[in-house]
Amino acid sequence: MAALAFFIYNDPLRDECEVQAKIFENHTKGILTAEKIKGRTQFPKIEYWRDLCRDGNSEGACEDYFSGLKITTQAVGSMNEKCQLTYAQKNPDLLTQVSQAIQIMALIAWGEKPPEGLSNRLGWLTESHLKTFCSLKRFYQLAAGEENFLPLREKVYNMFPAPWPEKIPIEGRTPENRPKAYKTVANPDGIFPKEKIYERSLFSIRCDLYL
Repeated sequence: MAALAFFIYNDPLRDECEVQAKIFENHTKGILTAEKIKGRTQFPKIEYWRDLCRDGNSEGACEDYFSGLKITTQAVGSMNEKCQLTYAQKNPDLLTQVSQAIQIMALIAWGEKPPEGLSNRLGWLTESHLKTFCSLKRFYQLAAGEENFLPLREKVYNMFPAPWPEKIPIEGRTPENRPKAYKTVANPDGIFPKEKIYERSLFSIRCDLYL
């Protein structure tokens, strides 16, 4: 708030959301956007971190990515809701990054096979990670609307893996023939209906406990 007051005092004609957007971009420079260091342009780190996390699927591989997401959610939270909406409308790439992060975190929590019960639905994610996930989810629901969040969640449901059948040898297991857990008309071999998928997924956690 002190930074916001400083900017407005020195340039009172600037729009409030423009000021908050500038502060957000300063906090996320180098993470979400490129930056120049010693005359050389460095590409946004978030994409490299995202790929590293998605491929490694471990706490170590995801450390930088989750740290970047935490900084991003904190920077988003420094804007009021009106300015969050305005910024998201002007910068759709931010919503793309947020939707990808929601997908990745939900898939990581699920793991290589369905969680055995509600107590296992968090995987190796920590309380700090859950707070980041809930902040991302809240922002996406605000900026993109529930009408876009529900299809995103459904998309992730369709990605959750089921256990490999023993009849498929290890050398024959590929991402293309990986069985999926969600039982639908398109996937009749799935093992769980929607409500059971929801219960075992990260989407079912009570975000009011983390925000």
